[in-house]
Amino acid sequence: GLLHVLFISSLPQHAALPLSLPLSVTHCGFLEYMFGLLNSWCSASQLLLALTQTATNWLLLFVSCKPLVVI
Repeated sequence: GLLHVLFISSLPQHAALPLSLPLSVTHCGFLEYMFGLLNSWCSASQLLLALTQTATNWLLLFVSCKPLVVI
């Protein structure tokens, strides 16, 4: 399907990317394009929520396992 085609086309990334991208497309524009692809697969709010929960879990784990040192 489409996902398989996208996966195949993304394999030679370092070689094909500079050649296939037009000069007018900036780095930020490319990031926006990638986020647009992500938005078509899952909602941005769900993605942000998952990332936030993961970051919070890691932060809580780090704080609970590492005692705070006050000098």
